[in-house]
Amino acid sequence: MSKYKFNRDQLKFVEEKLGLKGRVIIFFKYLLGSVLLAILYYLIFALFLNTKEEELLLKENDMLKREYYSAVEKMDLLDNVIDELKSRDRQIYLNIFKSNPPDMFFDYNPGLYVQLDTSSDLILVNIISDKIKYSQFLSREIENKIDVIYRSLSNNSNLENIPSIVPLHNLRSNQIGAGVGSKIHPFYKTMYDHTGVDILAGLGMDVMVTANGVVSEVIRSDRGRGNQIFVDHGNGYITVYAHLGDILVRRGERVKRGAVIGRVGNSGLSFAPHLHYEVLYNGKVMDPINYFFVNLTPGMYKEMLISSMNTGQSLD
Repeated sequence: MSKYKFNRDQLKFVEEKLGLKGRVIIFFKYLLGSVLLAILYYLIFALFLNTKEEELLLKENDMLKREYYSAVEKMDLLDNVIDELKSRDRQIYLNIFKSNPPDMFFDYNPGLYVQLDTSSDLILVNIISDKIKYSQFLSREIENKIDVIYRSLSNNSNLENIPSIVPLHNLRSNQIGAGVGSKIHPFYKTMYDHTGVDILAGLGMDVMVTANGVVSEVIRSDRGRGNQIFVDHGNGYITVYAHLGDILVRRGERVKRGAVIGRVGNSGLSFAPHLHYEVLYNGKVMDPINYFFVNLTPGMYKEMLISSMNTGQSLD
């Protein structure tokens, strides 16, 4: 491309020859302009025009957003329903059984899942790290408590005087009736304090003493609890066996854990054949199921505890 320059001497435009340097400069100017123009075209197409794949991805993204917000609304609705059911359940227990429902499960925390879903990788790592540290702390606390219990039991020479077995052979969880607490009387249909646990069993089944001790009292043909045996274990513990059919021990007799002291009956004001079993510690009523730890697995203990709490009517 030629370049012209006005010559004052000749009073006309004359062609000015470009050297190699000039030609190189002009080439790079055109090249730069072309590149910038291409970039401009690309930005225009990228911002305002989408490919088929991009259109599909955008539509899919919009659909996922709608599904997500719909799922969040449903979760909120379900949480409200669950809270309402919990409130009604608690109210039913308070009105009928005069006690709070058993809390056997961990509460669901929906906020945690939202937090995990919307947090960055670093935040997720920190959350998991904090939970691991907290779990390790709880583990150490539990280990310390177990060590304290172990040392206490190791230094205790009267372990056999603590009620720790079930009073019937081959006891199953479905034999457990009403436990300690406010229950409905089977005959009067009124609420009263039930101080033991009802164990359903057939007539004549052997009843075992649950720890070493001395028979402190024997009561026969009582109008309320029928035939009864009281065993003093000498360490603040007293166990009571009521509604018996036969009594096989006498007052003042020493008995060892597992010894048969009577048989299941239906004596006294009893609705059906069963054993009414009580554990007293320093005169205070204890839950006997908590003292079945020698014979029960954790699963059986849980089932018996739920059964005793959920049974609203006693058998005596």
